[in-house]
Amino acid sequence: MNRRAPVFIITGGQGQCKTTFLHLVLGLIVGLNVRARGVIAPGHVRDGRRSGFTLVDLATGEHEELCSIDPDPRCEAHGRFYFRPEGLAFGRRALAPPDPRETDLMVIDEVGRFELQGVVWAEQLDRLTAHPHPPMVWTVRRRLLDTVVERWNITNPVVVDVGAASVMATADAVMDAVWEWREAQTFSPVPAPPVPGDRIANDAPLFAEAVAGGSPSAPAILRRRYGPEG
Repeated sequence: MNRRAPVFIITGGQGQCKTTFLHLVLGLIVGLNVRARGVIAPGHVRDGRRSGFTLVDLATGEHEELCSIDPDPRCEAHGRFYFRPEGLAFGRRALAPPDPRETDLMVIDEVGRFELQGVVWAEQLDRLTAHPHPPMVWTVRRRLLDTVVERWNITNPVVVDVGAASVMATADAVMDAVWEWREAQTFSPVPAPPVPGDRIANDAPLFAEAVAGGSPSAPAILRRRYGPEG
Protein backbone atom coordinates (compact mmCIF):
# COMPACT_ATOMS: atom_id res chain seq x y z
CA MET A 1 0.00 0.00 0.00
CA ASN A 2 1.22 3.51 -0.71
CA ARG A 3 -0.01 4.66 2.71
CA ARG A 4 -0.74 3.11 6.03
CA ALA A 5 -4.13 1.52 6.54
CA PRO A 6 -6.44 4.03 8.21
CA VAL A 7 -7.39 4.10 11.86
CA PHE A 8 -11.11 4.86 12.24
CA ILE A 9 -11.74 6.65 15.53
CA ILE A 10 -15.32 6.56 16.78
CA THR A 11 -15.60 9.46 19.17
CA GLY A 12 -18.14 11.25 21.33
CA GLY A 13 -18.69 12.39 24.88
CA GLN A 14 -18.87 10.16 27.94
CA GLY A 15 -22.02 8.04 27.81
CA GLN A 16 -22.72 8.99 24.19
CA CYS A 17 -22.97 5.36 23.01
CA LYS A 18 -19.63 4.96 21.25
CA THR A 19 -19.62 1.21 21.93
CA THR A 20 -23.20 0.90 20.68
CA PHE A 21 -22.25 2.72 17.47
CA LEU A 22 -19.31 0.34 17.06
CA HIS A 23 -21.61 -2.66 17.60
CA LEU A 24 -23.87 -1.43 14.83
CA VAL A 25 -21.02 -0.84 12.39
CA LEU A 26 -19.66 -4.35 13.04
CA GLY A 27 -23.14 -5.78 12.66
CA LEU A 28 -23.40 -4.37 9.13
CA ILE A 29 -20.08 -5.86 7.98
CA VAL A 30 -20.16 -9.21 9.77
CA GLY A 31 -21.98 -10.89 6.89
CA LEU A 32 -19.20 -9.89 4.48
CA ASN A 33 -16.67 -12.34 5.96
CA VAL A 34 -14.58 -9.59 7.54
CA ARG A 35 -11.87 -11.28 9.55
CA ALA A 36 -11.80 -9.11 12.67
CA ARG A 37 -9.68 -9.33 15.79
CA GLY A 38 -9.65 -7.24 18.94
CA VAL A 39 -12.09 -6.42 21.72
CA ILE A 40 -15.29 -4.60 22.44
CA ALA A 41 -16.08 -3.62 26.02
CA PRO A 42 -19.75 -3.28 26.91
CA GLY A 43 -20.20 -1.39 30.17
CA HIS A 44 -22.35 -2.05 33.21
CA VAL A 45 -24.32 0.53 35.20
CA ARG A 46 -25.21 0.42 38.89
CA ASP A 47 -27.23 3.13 40.63
CA GLY A 48 -26.92 5.33 37.59
CA ARG A 49 -23.11 5.17 37.40
CA ARG A 50 -20.70 3.08 35.37
CA SER A 51 -19.78 0.09 37.53
CA GLY A 52 -17.56 -2.03 35.28
CA PHE A 53 -16.82 -3.49 31.87
CA THR A 54 -16.84 -6.89 30.19
CA LEU A 55 -14.51 -7.76 27.31
CA VAL A 56 -15.62 -9.67 24.21
CA ASP A 57 -12.96 -11.21 21.97
CA LEU A 58 -14.15 -10.60 18.40
CA ALA A 59 -12.15 -13.50 16.96
CA THR A 60 -13.61 -16.14 19.29
CA GLY A 61 -16.80 -14.68 20.77
CA GLU A 62 -15.50 -15.48 24.26
CA HIS A 63 -15.96 -12.95 27.05
CA GLU A 64 -14.32 -12.10 30.36
CA GLU A 65 -15.01 -9.55 33.09
CA LEU A 66 -12.41 -6.79 32.81
CA CYS A 67 -13.00 -4.50 35.76
CA SER A 68 -15.48 -3.25 38.33
CA ILE A 69 -15.76 -0.64 41.07
CA ASP A 70 -15.78 -3.35 43.74
CA PRO A 71 -12.45 -3.39 45.65
CA ASP A 72 -10.41 -6.56 45.21
CA PRO A 73 -6.84 -7.00 46.51
CA ARG A 74 -5.99 -9.22 43.52
CA CYS A 75 -6.75 -6.48 41.05
CA GLU A 76 -4.87 -3.54 39.56
CA ALA A 77 -6.47 -0.28 40.66
CA HIS A 78 -6.73 2.41 37.97
CA GLY A 79 -8.93 5.36 38.76
CA ARG A 80 -11.98 4.03 40.56
CA PHE A 81 -11.87 0.67 38.76
CA TYR A 82 -10.26 -2.59 39.82
CA PHE A 83 -8.92 -4.52 36.81
CA ARG A 84 -8.98 -8.30 37.12
CA PRO A 85 -5.73 -10.06 36.15
CA GLU A 86 -7.74 -12.60 34.14
CA GLY A 87 -9.46 -9.81 32.20
CA LEU A 88 -6.21 -8.02 31.45
CA ALA A 89 -4.54 -11.22 30.24
CA PHE A 90 -7.61 -12.03 28.12
CA GLY A 91 -7.55 -8.60 26.45
CA ARG A 92 -3.80 -8.62 25.85
CA ARG A 93 -4.06 -11.95 24.05
CA ALA A 94 -6.90 -10.63 21.89
CA LEU A 95 -4.86 -7.52 21.01
CA ALA A 96 -1.66 -9.32 20.05
CA PRO A 97 -0.26 -8.13 16.68
CA PRO A 98 -2.25 -9.97 13.99
CA ASP A 99 -1.16 -11.95 10.96
CA PRO A 100 -1.75 -9.41 8.15
CA ARG A 101 -2.68 -12.21 5.73
CA GLU A 102 -5.38 -13.52 8.07
CA THR A 103 -6.81 -10.29 9.52
CA ASP A 104 -8.88 -7.59 7.84
CA LEU A 105 -9.70 -5.37 10.81
CA MET A 106 -8.44 -4.67 14.34
CA VAL A 107 -10.86 -3.25 16.92
CA ILE A 108 -9.98 -1.61 20.26
CA ASP A 109 -12.84 -0.46 22.49
CA GLU A 110 -11.72 1.80 24.04
CA VAL A 111 -8.50 3.84 24.10
CA GLY A 112 -8.62 6.25 27.02
CA ARG A 113 -6.88 7.91 29.90
CA PHE A 114 -5.48 4.67 31.33
CA GLU A 115 -3.71 3.88 28.05
CA LEU A 116 -2.39 7.45 27.95
CA GLN A 117 -0.94 6.77 31.42
CA GLY A 118 0.87 3.71 30.04
CA VAL A 119 -1.32 0.95 31.49
CA VAL A 120 -4.11 -1.46 30.44
CA TRP A 121 -3.75 -1.66 26.59
CA ALA A 122 -0.90 0.86 26.15
CA GLU A 123 1.76 -1.75 25.36
CA GLN A 124 -0.51 -3.51 22.87
CA LEU A 125 -1.24 -0.22 21.11
CA ASP A 126 2.47 0.54 20.91
CA ARG A 127 3.07 -2.81 19.20
CA LEU A 128 0.12 -2.49 16.83
CA THR A 129 1.07 0.98 15.64
CA ALA A 130 4.82 0.32 15.37
CA HIS A 131 4.45 -1.83 12.24
CA PRO A 132 2.18 -2.03 9.17
CA HIS A 133 -1.28 -3.06 10.33
CA PRO A 134 -4.71 -3.73 8.86
CA PRO A 135 -7.41 -1.07 9.13
CA MET A 136 -8.29 -0.44 12.75
CA VAL A 137 -11.32 0.92 14.59
CA TRP A 138 -10.81 2.56 17.99
CA THR A 139 -13.28 4.23 20.31
CA VAL A 140 -11.99 7.37 22.04
CA ARG A 141 -13.66 10.06 24.14
CA ARG A 142 -13.86 13.34 22.29
CA ARG A 143 -11.84 15.28 24.87
CA LEU A 144 -8.95 12.79 24.52
CA LEU A 145 -9.04 12.51 20.72
CA ASP A 146 -6.17 14.83 19.79
CA THR A 147 -3.98 13.52 22.62
CA VAL A 148 -4.51 9.90 21.52
CA VAL A 149 -3.77 10.73 17.86
CA GLU A 150 -0.55 12.48 18.88
CA ARG A 151 0.52 9.83 21.41
CA TRP A 152 0.34 6.99 18.88
CA ASN A 153 1.43 9.12 15.92
CA ILE A 154 -1.64 8.29 13.86
CA THR A 155 -1.00 10.08 10.59
CA ASN A 156 -4.19 8.97 8.86
CA PRO A 157 -7.09 8.97 11.33
CA VAL A 158 -10.66 8.80 10.04
CA VAL A 159 -12.65 10.55 12.76
CA VAL A 160 -16.30 9.54 13.15
CA ASP A 161 -18.39 11.54 15.64
CA VAL A 162 -21.38 9.57 16.91
CA GLY A 163 -23.35 12.80 17.28
CA ALA A 164 -23.54 13.33 13.51
CA ALA A 165 -22.36 10.17 11.77
CA SER A 166 -24.28 7.51 9.86
CA VAL A 167 -23.72 3.91 10.92
CA MET A 168 -24.31 2.60 7.40
CA ALA A 169 -22.02 5.10 5.68
CA THR A 170 -19.33 4.46 8.29
CA ALA A 171 -19.59 0.72 7.65
CA ASP A 172 -19.18 1.42 3.93
CA ALA A 173 -16.02 3.43 4.59
CA VAL A 174 -14.59 0.67 6.78
CA MET A 175 -15.31 -1.90 4.07
CA ASP A 176 -13.57 0.27 1.47
CA ALA A 177 -10.47 0.21 3.66
CA VAL A 178 -10.79 -3.55 4.20
CA TRP A 179 -10.97 -4.24 0.46
CA GLU A 180 -7.93 -2.04 -0.18
CA TRP A 181 -6.05 -3.89 2.56
CA ARG A 182 -7.00 -7.30 1.14
CA GLU A 183 -5.84 -6.26 -2.31
CA ALA A 184 -2.50 -5.07 -0.92
CA GLN A 185 -1.97 -8.36 0.93
CA THR A 186 -2.66 -10.33 -2.23
CA PHE A 187 0.43 -8.82 -3.83
CA SER A 188 2.59 -8.67 -0.71
CA PRO A 189 5.61 -11.00 -0.74
CA VAL A 190 6.17 -10.78 3.03
CA PRO A 191 4.69 -13.67 5.07
CA ALA A 192 3.67 -13.28 8.71
CA PRO A 193 3.30 -15.76 11.58
CA PRO A 194 -0.21 -17.21 11.94
CA VAL A 195 -2.57 -15.97 14.62
CA PRO A 196 -5.73 -17.95 15.51
CA GLY A 197 -9.18 -16.48 14.96
CA ASP A 198 -10.70 -15.20 11.77
CA ARG A 199 -13.97 -13.36 12.08
CA ILE A 200 -16.37 -11.27 14.09
CA ALA A 201 -18.58 -13.27 16.44
CA ASN A 202 -21.73 -11.17 16.42
CA ASP A 203 -25.37 -11.57 15.46
CA ALA A 204 -25.72 -9.72 12.15
CA PRO A 205 -29.56 -9.78 11.91
CA LEU A 206 -29.82 -8.23 15.38
CA PHE A 207 -27.61 -5.29 14.42
CA ALA A 208 -29.17 -4.93 10.98
CA GLU A 209 -32.63 -4.54 12.52
CA ALA A 210 -31.34 -1.95 14.94
CA VAL A 211 -30.19 0.36 12.14
CA ALA A 212 -33.00 -0.35 9.70
CA GLY A 213 -34.49 3.07 10.30
CA GLY A 214 -31.19 4.96 9.92
CA SER A 215 -30.48 7.48 7.22
CA PRO A 216 -27.78 6.28 4.80
CA SER A 217 -27.34 9.82 3.49
CA ALA A 218 -26.25 11.25 6.85
CA PRO A 219 -22.61 12.40 7.05
CA ALA A 220 -20.35 9.51 7.99
CA ILE A 221 -16.85 10.93 8.23
CA LEU A 222 -16.35 14.33 9.80
CA ARG A 223 -12.59 14.48 9.29
CA ARG A 224 -10.43 12.28 7.08
CA ARG A 225 -6.72 12.94 7.19
CA TYR A 226 -4.22 10.86 5.28
CA GLY A 227 -0.59 11.50 6.02
CA PRO A 228 2.64 10.59 4.24
CA GLU A 229 3.77 7.06 3.59
CA GLY A 230 4.43 5.05 6.73
